[in-house]
Amino acid sequence: MPFKFQFQFAGADFSRPSSPYRKWLRVGAITMMSLMTALAYWGYLHHLTHRHLPLIAHAAPVVAKAVAPVVAPVVTKVESKPIVEAVKVTPVVATVATPIVRTPVPPVVKPMVVAAAPVVAAAPVVSRSYRVHTDAERLVMAGQTAFANVIETAGKYPDAYGFQAGDFLSDAKLGEPMPVYTIEESARAGYQKGQPVKPLLKPAKQWVFPVLMGDRVCCMVEVKQSGKDYVPGKGNKSLAMAWAKIQEKWSSEEGYHPMLLVNPEVPGYYFTVPELPVQNITDTTEMFFYHPGTSPADVILASWR
Repeated sequence: MPFKFQFQFAGADFSRPSSPYRKWLRVGAITMMSLMTALAYWGYLHHLTHRHLPLIAHAAPVVAKAVAPVVAPVVTKVESKPIVEAVKVTPVVATVATPIVRTPVPPVVKPMVVAAAPVVAAAPVVSRSYRVHTDAERLVMAGQTAFANVIETAGKYPDAYGFQAGDFLSDAKLGEPMPVYTIEESARAGYQKGQPVKPLLKPAKQWVFPVLMGDRVCCMVEVKQSGKDYVPGKGNKSLAMAWAKIQEKWSSEEGYHPMLLVNPEVPGYYFTVPELPVQNITDTTEMFFYHPGTSPADVILASWR
């Protein structure tokens, strides 16, 4: 088929004649599009009628040691109209065999035999007894306390307690206690000259302990009784020096037995030698004189009144 094109360049207009080929080409395109639309619609319907539905499972409550029946859905196609298929779900009960439940048999527990513990008899409670010290023991204990105090202080001031150069305080010892006596006021008031002094002496509840360095008396430590207590006292160097001179002048080897006296109202110590022919009471400071002697008892007792 010849094609004839006519062009006019006299302006902007130009044209070309239509042909039967183009007409059939348009008809074919429309027909193809209609077929494709029909096929697409048919595919959509097919998809709706043939899609797979999920299985519907109902959860059954769990019972201890029991199995619930399982319901399995069955899909059945029902033809109602052309192209369109209805879906009907018919429940089918599947029978499941009931499991055999066996009751567990408890194990046999053998009784445990426990050996009885030996019965130990409790020891009887014995009340603890405390030793009661005698008056003599408590007196010595107080003297030892006074002695320890003197030794401790003598480490700084040895001469104040009669220790000499070269003395070792560890060698010092405590001697036996010496009782101290007194004369009561009523006896002092009625004393007559020449009357024996020794029967008038009463314990003054006071003692002195000599502190010895070998045979030498360094000082005396005092102990006094207050009620039922024994109270440690201080050390006395001057009394030890006076007592050493008393014993030297009136020694026990010659049959003399000097005794210490005190007056509660007068400070210091006195002594008496009962074996002398003249009854005497003398202040211990007398022994520091160049020619020491004794004092008549009536004179001293008169001064105590």
